[in-house]
Amino acid sequence: MKRFLFLFLLTSRAAMSQTVDSAQVTGFPPKSNFKFGIITELGFMLPYTSTPNMQVFFRQNNIERERPIDPFVHANVGGRYHRLKGLFQIGYGFNFVPPNEQGALVARRTYASYTGALLGYDVLNSRNQRLYLNVGLGGLFYDYAVYNRTSQPVAFQNLTQYSQTGNIPSLKLNNTYWDINLELCQREKRKHDISRVLRLGYRRGVQARAWESEAFQLIGAPTDRISQFYFQGSFYFSTNYSNAAQ
Repeated sequence: MKRFLFLFLLTSRAAMSQTVDSAQVTGFPPKSNFKFGIITELGFMLPYTSTPNMQVFFRQNNIERERPIDPFVHANVGGRYHRLKGLFQIGYGFNFVPPNEQGALVARRTYASYTGALLGYDVLNSRNQRLYLNVGLGGLFYDYAVYNRTSQPVAFQNLTQYSQTGNIPSLKLNNTYWDINLELCQREKRKHDISRVLRLGYRRGVQARAWESEAFQLIGAPTDRISQFYFQGSFYFSTNYSNAAQ
């Protein structure tokens, strides 16, 4: 009799302590579906920059160039509407690795920046992540100076009259570029959210431009279409609106 009562309690709903449809309820929240959002992004970029014709000039004249890895910090602002996303970009380069101290002539990057815009579509999206394919246009701006390092003493008050063979105070290149990249980011979950973003992409100058100088009017200067393979890592802050019906 006790054994029969025990089996009866095991098969009853009260003993199982669950509702009729509890088996249909999962522990995962539904996928967020905010219609649109406003985005502010801060991060860094590590590009491998190629300007082949100017590099030929440097090699021919035994000028040591800084490392071709040019670190940048950047800030992006934009918005997302459903699966489309647009961003305006601005970046500023900084000198992370000092020039090679072994050579007498060194080309040092004195300025680097870019501005541009991206338009992307999330070709894949899941509960937690989005994968965007982005295309864009922008402008890259680079300045270099060539220094001839010597141990020759020079009086400070005579610097403005001093001229040293090999010094090139200004080499400038401006290129309009096209851009394509893949972006992996976390899916927005809340009205105010912080997400991480990773991008892997390629930039290429639209057409070759001649190098210029702020100090001279150059004749016969090399021309380059700048190119960059780059990696970006960022955090972006989003404010999301109009959560659609699930």
